[in-house]
Order: sequence, then C-alpha cells, then structure tokens
Amino acid sequence: MLEDDTLSQPMTPSLTSPSSSRHGSSSSSSQSRGSPLSSRSNSSEWSDLSGLPLDEPEDLILSDFLQAISNQDMAGGPDFLRQQGDVYDRVLRTLFNHQCSCPSSDERAETENTHTLQQHTEYVSRSLPPLQTIFAERGNACDPRASFPQWHSFLSDKPPEPLSLSKTQASLPHDSVTVERQWDVDSIWLGAKSLSAIRAPGHFRLSFFPAYKSNISTAQVIQPHGLDLAHTRHTSIGTFITAGVRFSVLLFFPNGARSYTKASANSLSLTRFRDLYDEIILPAVFETVPDYVRQEIPSSYDLLYAKSRAYQEKPGAGRWSAEDESRAFRLSYSIPTSNLAEFWTSVVEKANMHRVQTRRGEAVPYFENPRLLFQAHDLKNTFASQTVEGRLALFRNIVLAGLNASQIDMHSCWLDVGMRDHVSQPSSPSSAHRDEPWTLLWKSACCDHLHDQLGGVVPETSLVADRYRSYLLRDAGTYYAKAKPSRASNPGHPEARSPGIIRAKAYNCSKDLFGVMFSDYQLFSSGLLPLLAFDEAMLKDLATTDQNQQRAFVSQLNRSHLVDAWEANKRHMRAVATLKRYPNFGIRKEVTFRLDVILAMWADGMLDPDQNPHTGPVCWNVPFTSAVSDQHCPFWVLPTETVVKFVSTQAARFLLPLDHIFLQASNKVAKPLSSSSSSSSSSSLDPVQQILGFYTAQLLCRLLIHSVDDEQEYGFDNWIWRPTWTVRTRGRGQRSLKQRRGLGLGDIIDTSGTLWIPNGHFNWQRGHIALEVLINLYISRNPLQAKLARQSNVQALTANQVTIELRFQQLASNARIEYDQGHREDAERLAGRAITLATQEIARAYHQHFLAKLHSYWDRTRGQVGRQKLPVLDLLKQAQEDSAAETSRIPTAQTIHGIYAEAWAKYCQVMTDDVDENDRSDFNMSPSSSLQSALPEELPCWMTTRRRLPPKNSWSDFLFQQIFCRAKPPTWNALFFLQLYRRFKEVWEKTCASLGPFDGCFSRQIGYYIQVAFNCDHSKEVGTSHGRTTWHHDKPPFFRIQYWAPYFSPPRAEENTPLSSVYRRREYPEGLSPCSTPCILTSREFGGIERAICPHWVEIMHGVDGLRSSDRKKIQRHCRRALLYASYIAGPIWGRDDDVNFIQPWSLNQPSRTGGGIDEHIFRVPVAETHISRQILEETMSQPTIILPTRDNIIGLLDTMETLPGHSSTFLARLRWTRRRLNNQGDHHY
Repeated sequence: MLEDDTLSQPMTPSLTSPSSSRHGSSSSSSQSRGSPLSSRSNSSEWSDLSGLPLDEPEDLILSDFLQAISNQDMAGGPDFLRQQGDVYDRVLRTLFNHQCSCPSSDERAETENTHTLQQHTEYVSRSLPPLQTIFAERGNACDPRASFPQWHSFLSDKPPEPLSLSKTQASLPHDSVTVERQWDVDSIWLGAKSLSAIRAPGHFRLSFFPAYKSNISTAQVIQPHGLDLAHTRHTSIGTFITAGVRFSVLLFFPNGARSYTKASANSLSLTRFRDLYDEIILPAVFETVPDYVRQEIPSSYDLLYAKSRAYQEKPGAGRWSAEDESRAFRLSYSIPTSNLAEFWTSVVEKANMHRVQTRRGEAVPYFENPRLLFQAHDLKNTFASQTVEGRLALFRNIVLAGLNASQIDMHSCWLDVGMRDHVSQPSSPSSAHRDEPWTLLWKSACCDHLHDQLGGVVPETSLVADRYRSYLLRDAGTYYAKAKPSRASNPGHPEARSPGIIRAKAYNCSKDLFGVMFSDYQLFSSGLLPLLAFDEAMLKDLATTDQNQQRAFVSQLNRSHLVDAWEANKRHMRAVATLKRYPNFGIRKEVTFRLDVILAMWADGMLDPDQNPHTGPVCWNVPFTSAVSDQHCPFWVLPTETVVKFVSTQAARFLLPLDHIFLQASNKVAKPLSSSSSSSSSSSLDPVQQILGFYTAQLLCRLLIHSVDDEQEYGFDNWIWRPTWTVRTRGRGQRSLKQRRGLGLGDIIDTSGTLWIPNGHFNWQRGHIALEVLINLYISRNPLQAKLARQSNVQALTANQVTIELRFQQLASNARIEYDQGHREDAERLAGRAITLATQEIARAYHQHFLAKLHSYWDRTRGQVGRQKLPVLDLLKQAQEDSAAETSRIPTAQTIHGIYAEAWAKYCQVMTDDVDENDRSDFNMSPSSSLQSALPEELPCWMTTRRRLPPKNSWSDFLFQQIFCRAKPPTWNALFFLQLYRRFKEVWEKTCASLGPFDGCFSRQIGYYIQVAFNCDHSKEVGTSHGRTTWHHDKPPFFRIQYWAPYFSPPRAEENTPLSSVYRRREYPEGLSPCSTPCILTSREFGGIERAICPHWVEIMHGVDGLRSSDRKKIQRHCRRALLYASYIAGPIWGRDDDVNFIQPWSLNQPSRTGGGIDEHIFRVPVAETHISRQILEETMSQPTIILPTRDNIIGLLDTMETLPGHSSTFLARLRWTRRRLNNQGDHHY
C-alpha cells in the first residue's frame, strides 16, 4: 500500500521547490510560471527559462543556472531538453517503481519440498567445525586436515530439496514489514569553463604530482566537453570545497597523445609534468597570485620534484611515513578565490602558446585548449531526503550556491540520482520488533525484467547490461546497464541530439559488509592467493618462468607475504561471522541524469511530489507471502542474521579446503616422484600434487569470491559455470568454431538454488579436481589474476614438473624394465621415445626464450625511438604464438630473416620520417646509405666457424657444445630451458643409466629441433657486433645481434636408389631406365639454387596480393622459375637435359638413440669463406639455408602459385604433377 498522503510532511522552505514558499504549493507555482518542458512548444517560450520571481536567495541560485542553460547553445535546442525531460520522467516512473510487473510475479515454479536459508546453513554446518575456529587466526584455528574426510559432505552432498528464498521469506514469524525510501545524489560531474566557476567562500587548493589513482581509468559513458575521459591525457590539479562537499579538479588535454591503458598511462609523463609546471602553471601563479601566497609555492619543477621525494632524504626511508603529514608531503597550496579568474586565463594563454617538441622534430600544441572537470563521489548521505525535490534543494544550497553558473558548461554536467529502500524501524523503543534487523536483496528475475523495461523507454538507445549473482544464490542478483554509443544515439555526449538513458544500476547495500567499497577492495580477490598451493621451491620456479625465460631471476614475492594476506582476509570474515549487532541493509537503484535537464524539470514542476507522487515520499507494506497481496515485490526481505550466517557458512565451505591445500604446501617439501619412498623418512608432497592443488585452489578461490559478494559471471570464468561453449578461432581468413569444456556449475545453481560440486568433478581421496576432468577443461586467461599466476606461466611450470615426473619417467621406467628383461629392441624404442620427448620439450622452452629475448630487444628499440611510432613486429608476434601452440612451429633462419626484413623496413620508415624536411637534401639516401628500406646483406648477422671444418661441423654437436655443455658453467646457467635440460638428465640417469648417457642421445637430436640460436659466450647469452668498422655499429642492439643457423646438406643415402624402387613403370622416358639413380645436389649446388629461388619465393608468398593484380608476364616469370627451382631442392630427382622427370621428397631418418647413420649431419655449421679449401668446397657453405625444403615451404609455395591467375594449361599440369609427387600423403620430412 502506497501511503503518500499519510506519510507526507510539510517541508521547510529550503527543501521545497523553488517557489513553494511564495505560492503555498508547487502546483500553483508551476501554473503561474508555465511548463517549459511539457507545455511550451517553441524556442521563444523556452528561452525565458530564467523568468522566475527573485524573492528568495534560493530562487536567485536556480535562476542563474536556468539562465546559463538558456544562454548556452545546444545541438538539439529546446526541443531536446523537453524530449529528454519526458524520457527522464518515464525513467523515474519505471526504474524507481516499488513494485514489479515481471512474468515471474507468481514466483519461480518450485516443488513443495524445498528448504530455507536457515535449513541450508544448518545442513552444511553439521559437516563443518565451528565458524569461529575456521576463521580464527593462526595458532587458534582448527586443523583443516581433520576435516578432510568431510569435504564431500559439505561441498558435494547436496540435500534432496533445492534452496528456496521464497520459502525462507514465507517461513518468517512476521507477516510483513514496512519499507521506506530515501532519495539522494551519489556522484556529481561538472564540466567547467574556468576556475572562476568556484565562488567565495569556496576554498581551492592547487596541488602537484597527484597520485595515479586520482585519474579516471575506466570507460565512462558521460563525455564532459565531448571528451573520452579514460583515454584522454589528464591530471588532477587540486580540490575545492562547497559547503562540505569536496570536489576534485581534473585538467584534461584533448590534444595530448591518446592512451588506451590504465590510469598511470593516461596521466602525464615526468617530462610533460615538467612542461606543465615550468612553462604553464608556475608562471601563471607568479603572474597572478599575491606575494603572500606565492611565497609558499615552489617556483620550479625541480623544487617540486625534490619536495615530492623528500622522504628519500632520510636514510632507509622508502616512502612517506605517518609523521610526514605536512605541506611538503601534500604539495597543496591555497589560491584565493578572487585570483582564480586571472590565474585560469593565464594558464589557458600559456597552454595555447606552448609547443612540445616530438622526436620527429615537430612542434605540437600538446596542452592547447585545456578542459576542466569537477567531480565528487559517495555523497549519498549528504543529499539524503524523502523527495527528489528535497535532495535537489540540498544540492542547490550545498553545491550550486558555491558555483558561478556562467562559468559552468551546463551541457557537460551530470548527477547520479538514486534511492535506497530499507525496512523502517518503529520509533518506539518498546516495540517488540525494534531489534529485528533486515536485509533486502534484489531478485535476479526482476532485474532482468527491469532491463527490458528500460530498453523500451528509448528503443533507439542500446543498453548493455551486466548482471551479478549475489552470494552464489540462484534467485538473488544485481544489475548494471550503460548506453552503448552509436551514430544514432550517444546520450552521454553534451551535444547529443536525441534523448536516451546514460546508465542505471541496482545493487545491494549489504555488499559493504564484505568489502571496502571506497577503496575498491574485495574479499579474497587477489589473484596471488592460489599460489599458496605451491611451496617456496615451486614459487621460485614459477617466478623464473614469469620472466619469459629471459634470464635467471630471484622472486621478491615470498610465501610468508601471501600467508599474511590470506590471514588478513580471514580476519575480515571472522569479524563478520562474529557480529553481535546487525544493521539494516537496504537496496539501491541509481541512474545518471543530465544536470541541465533535471534542473529544467524541477523548475517546470515535473518533480513536484504533489503532482508526481513517484518522486515524493514512498512507504509501503511488504507482505512475506504472495497469497496475501497482489503486489509483486522486486526484492527479498530476509533477517540480516540469517543472511550473515548463510554467507559465512558458504565462505567456510571453500575456505576450509583452501586452508588444507595451503597447509600441505607449507609443511612439506616437494620431491620428485622418481625418488623412492623408501629413501625418504618423511612424507613429501610431490610437484604434481602441488600443481593439481593449485588448479583446485584457483577454482575454490573464485567460488569464495562469489560466495561473499555480488559477482559477475565473466567470460574468463566460463570454465567454472558452463558445461560447454563455442568460440571462433583466431587468425585470418575463414575462422572455424571450437567447442570448449567447463565444469558446468552454473547449471547446478539453477537446479539446486545454490552451488554444489558434482561428485565426479573431484578426486575426494586426494583432495583436488579429478585429473580426467581437469585435462578437458579450457581455462582462459584471467585478467584479474596477478601476472605471476597467469595460465601461461602455470602451464609452463606444469610442462617442467608434470611432463618430467609423469610422462618422461613412465617411458624411461618402461625402457629400463624391457632392458632388464632382455628385450633390448623394445627398450631402445621406448628410450628413443623418451629422449625425443625430452628434446622436444627442451627445444620448445629454448624457442620461447629465444623469441622472448628477441622481443625484449625490439621493445628496447621501440622505447628509444618512440613506441607510438615504432610498432610491434607482426612476424615476431606470430612466431611467439606459433611456438606456444599445442603443435608448435620451429623457428629457423627463415623466421629470423623475415622478422629482420619487417623490422628494418619499419625502422627505416620511422628514421626517415624523423628527418627534418629542410635537411632532407643533406641526408644520405643514396643506395649505399644504411637507411635504405631493403634489408642489407649484412642483416641478420650470421656467424661462421673457423675451427669446425668438415666433417666436424655437425650442427647438432656444435649446438650442444655451444649451449648445453660448455666447459665452464656460464653466468646464464640458471635459464629456464637449461633447468629443464638438467631435470630431464637427472631423471634419465636415475632410471636409465644402463641404456647409455643422456647427453650422447640428446646431442645427436637437439639440432633437428633448434635451428637458430644466439651467439653466446661465458658471460653473455646474446652476443652482439661491436666493430666500429661495420655499417651498423651505431644502430640499436637489435640489429647487432649475432646468430648461428645451419645450412642444409642434402643426404647422400639415396644416391644409389634405382628408379624402379620408387616408380614402377612399363616404360620410362628416353635416357632413363629402371636402374637409373637420382641426381643428388651438393651442398653448394643446393645453396646456389636456394638463393636463386629466394626472391621468387618472397614475391609469391609475401607479395601475393600485389602479384595477383600484376601483368601476366610478371606472374609467369616468377612462377615458372619458382616451380623449377622448387623441384630441384625438394628432393632427389631423375631426369636428363636439365629436365625433371621423376622426383620424391627428401626421406630423412633422424639419428637413432645409439647413433650412426649418414643422415646425422644434414645440418651443418657454416664455415668462414676464407677457411673453405678446394677439397671441401662442394660440401661446405658460409651462409645458413634460409628456405629449407620443408613441407610447409614447398607445398605452401605450390598451393599459392595455383591461386594466381594467368597460368597456361601446360604450366598448371606441371604444377599439379609436382605437388602430387611431393605431397607424399603428408609424410614429407618436416
């Protein structure tokens, strides 16, 4: 029942509509003034907005702002204000309606057998220790190991009846409660034209070097002055206070470089701060501010900077301490209000005149046309009132009275208008229910219906909704919606021409109990907490992995800090679970309105509670059962004590297993599985168990966060909530769909009312996610997690630990068993598989390290030249992705050559652009210049050997000696891939030493999987060229990196192969017979043809789009030569007179575990040209092979050529014949 008449009270003049004190009621005053929003139909009438009697000071304030609205041009004109006012009126009626008309008005169809929150809490508590002991501090807490047998009971053994909030509410001893409403304003955003918008006695304090957190880093729908706030460079320049409301003053620079990252990046660099302070703000201060004020303000950037870091002047001080609260610490200084106009004018003049020199030598007006924004937040209690008019009157008296309307951009101002509904308590202390605290929770179904209703108010505005589940409950949830800007509708822009809704939200006030809202803290939300499942050794391994395997690294993160954070979160939960006084928690809705529209509505009487009761006092009776009333309430009414106990018990369900997992890692030391149990006197937790514990902790931590808050189901949590989902693969061209698998816990919530973990999802005997379930999960990267705990790091650690401890050990152990039983052939086969597995994993680790290191060198170059000008390298990025893929691609000399071609072209373009136009004539752009965009022959810097002459120039042997088996351990010996190598070697020697040394097998195979490497020595893992006589001595280190890569030496094993063993024919071409042997190229012949095909291969593969539009002759020239050369290098050939009649791809047998075989040295180390004698000339090269005869290269080339137009029928027939001969059912040697 709405009780507007009985509960409305006469309001004081200061809290009424602008003229209620003069005319007795708002309705009469509205009639005397006219209705600008609803009845005025033309611009001439609208222009008289300020035509109000001026008897009262309050009327003068509002009249000034209405006059400012009228004076300032608007894109949509008066009609827009009228239309937007009508939309806001419908929003007020829809969003703030205390009843709901959603289809679920009859409540969710539930079975008769359901249980309440109290019953659920009691049911779960039977299997848990007392909550006080679970949340207790270290030393007093219960032993989580004692509760391990009960995991299944409180996590999975759900009761037969689902949880029902409807039954919970209906079972309460009371029939109903009375709910009342408070209106308020929460946030204020004011776009100002000048600092003179601050009126006396307003108090403005100019500040310097603000904290990054004061910047706006999240995307905002509102756009004061038309600016994208989160992506426009800005900084805070101070604060001011109007009658108790503190505003931050932000200064935006529309011409500054746009930022797409966090708040620390959309602020100013120290260089720009120097420009701002030394060239703009401080000169303006010294020109316009009196001496008695000026004397307190530092006069230069350097002095300001020194004062801001003054704590460093004390030995051992790393930050400001409590006793440092002083003017030097705050760097905040008062500016008299009377000087603000002149001061701002001077700031704008100097900002418009100042020019910033770019690296390209251009002078840009970085600070030109600066814009001001005043903002204040968390003002709900400041502006609380029973009516919308009442809180606007407070807003007028507290905020508008302290501002100069003519200096405010009235179309760039917004208010967050909201209300809070809460159960009212009887005023009499003797009331029987006085001490019964209540908590209101929004119904999730009603929030869904609310979104549909708001979408219907302005269908042209696209509202994007985020929904949040409350405390893992099916039927409780909150809602946040914001407009998605489009060409048709952009309601957050000051020049919007069509009405719309900016943003709206509904949330539970109880969230403040389980978090720290003003600091944006959330219980258990740190992404580092799951790392407590690892011991110190594993954390160190993970920290090393986090460095992209670039260098040996000692983590500053230690386990004790994580434990302290975990205990602090438990302390918060302990404080909640042991509450003795429970508050009333209400619910809140909030919507963002334009200030100019809402003031015009107020002046027009549209917010008068007498005419529009939905804006006035609201108080109604809420029955606990729907049978008593036809009303459908959009929220649940529950005892606060019941909610707190339920949430605390939910949290304990996940916290107790987490304590157990973390305790295991802290008490036990990880030990390899290869160590026999008999040799260990104490129980040990192996690395595999720790990794399984980590994934389990990752799940339980996410569930713990959801259990104590309103939390959104993010896409990266799909693996938790959905059983399956579909994604589209990345990449160019047609992208396929892939199905991902998850745990599907969201379906369990839908059927059970809250969360339970299915029995088959866990290994209850070992205490972790079942391995058969885990291996099928697709766990996405979680951006909320700490970098150290990201999935790529954990997967790399898993490869280091799980692969070694399980797969490799299994193969090696089986090989040892077969060997001991006399089955030598089977033993060698299994040992070979184990060695190949180890070699591939070590090579993959080296590839990722190698490419990450290359990326770091290029990133350093970008930092020197300018990140905005020098982009990332697409080919390098692609190589990193290919290397990290499940089926990875081996980087080769071809990869490096392509990366350098791209890098050199981009570098030359940037350096050429940086040359001043006036000096271009003097700049060396001759063909011999080192800034020609074509890749110089000296790049990349390929190394050659002088000591390893054939036949001792095996690439695999050289690589092994160069990287893995140096005479003396190098300074970079702790790199990840070397740790992995030693780990494999250790397991092999403990298991299979009788089958031969690990290095003997490994050294023969590693060259097949690592085909490009850095030049290194004892002290440097990445060698660079430093010769001053070289053309590149002054270039960035990226272009001076030295590389080793092999050249391809065609295997001679098939030189005696008769043609009949390959192609059985009745007749052979003239000159060929069944006994004919193939032509095998020498290394030098192969190298000559490979260099000949290279330009054609690049033109066809990299320039296919341009070639497709070229003339027919050019296409034929490239393709005919490419096809001929490809036929020669693809494998042994049979033919006569330079023709190719038969061909088969190279058949390469990798060296066996025991060695031997002439194919062992098909990859060789290039030899310096000066050391190649006539005797070894034909089999020795001084350059690596760029285009290896791999399947990807040869078949990819043939496929691409076939897509080009202009081929003759003869050429196409030859092309298809060659592809058939070389395709070999996919069994090509690579």
